[in-house]
Amino acid sequence: MVRRSLVLSLSALAAFSLSLACGGEAEPVVRVSEVRSGPLRVVVSTNGKIEPIEDAEVRARLDGRVVEIPDPGTRVERGAPLLQIDAATVGAQLAAAESERLAAQEALRASRNDLDLARQRFETDRDLHREGAITRQRFDESQASFRDAAARTASLAREVPLRVASLDLRIRELSEQQRAARTVAPVSGSVYRTDAKKGQMVHVGDPLVAIADLGRLRVRANVDQVDLGRVRPGANVRITSNAFPGRTFSGHVTEIVPNVVVKESRAVSESLAVLDPPADGLVPGMTVDLEIVVAETPDALQVPADAVVRRGDATFVYKLDGRRVRATPVRLGLSSVTAAQVLEGLSPGDEVVVSGAEGLEDGARVDVRKPDAHAS
Repeated sequence: MVRRSLVLSLSALAAFSLSLACGGEAEPVVRVSEVRSGPLRVVVSTNGKIEPIEDAEVRARLDGRVVEIPDPGTRVERGAPLLQIDAATVGAQLAAAESERLAAQEALRASRNDLDLARQRFETDRDLHREGAITRQRFDESQASFRDAAARTASLAREVPLRVASLDLRIRELSEQQRAARTVAPVSGSVYRTDAKKGQMVHVGDPLVAIADLGRLRVRANVDQVDLGRVRPGANVRITSNAFPGRTFSGHVTEIVPNVVVKESRAVSESLAVLDPPADGLVPGMTVDLEIVVAETPDALQVPADAVVRRGDATFVYKLDGRRVRATPVRLGLSSVTAAQVLEGLSPGDEVVVSGAEGLEDGARVDVRKPDAHAS
């Protein structure tokens, strides 16, 4: 009896060991998703900055202190007063130049009068000397005075016109600077940037104010070199900003700048995208995020991108077949970060593995987990 009990125990142990060897390993847990049809959009994600399509920058045309300057956001009309710079120093320089010009002209006029008087005196004394009415010394003095007056007048006649011409240029420049002290708006629009404050000292050429029509804006976007071949003029663009959570602006690419540069370790080229109105709230200089639509279809049979398996030259998915999976070759179309279009190999309603495919083989038995039915 003891021997028979021992045999039975060994038989049971062997059977248990065989069951572990044959089927005791836990089935791999996988998550699946249903193959569905719907819109599919392929985008290039990047960032960029808002800028005006057309703007006007006003710079200082004279040195001076800012007296009046508009605040950012001020609406201005073309030709209306915009800003003013204190022109007191220019006014003083202009008055001095005009006075110097008059003095030079007066000196030449006076010298010519003196020459006329000296000539008359010389001619009179010459006649008197011939008649013996005056001494030789008196005549020589009269003649020397005439010669001195002639030489002085000749010198001034050469110098004064040149000096007056130079002063005329200086007067014109100072007059223009004096007029430039009060600047009018070159275009109609809104002041979106000021580079100076009231009371600040500025110099010729310093930027003061930038004006643009904020209803006509565009984005200068950075497109990575690897994406350049996919971005085309006319592509739709979706723009978002951290300043406006939940709000999306639209636009379209108008130009690809054919110049690749390195920005923060990125090899990028710039694309320009015009924003569709309204773009209220966006202002030049604001950093935004973009999605450039490079391809889309309204009705694509698709699977999640995580479902696609690539091994060598083969592209397939693991399709659920009861409690087993089948390695199913597929031909893909458009692919985005989240989804891939299936042109051949699957049908609507098929279920494919989206998580847990590592180490699976064709025909493997699996433990299926499906997404929450209430999940979107």
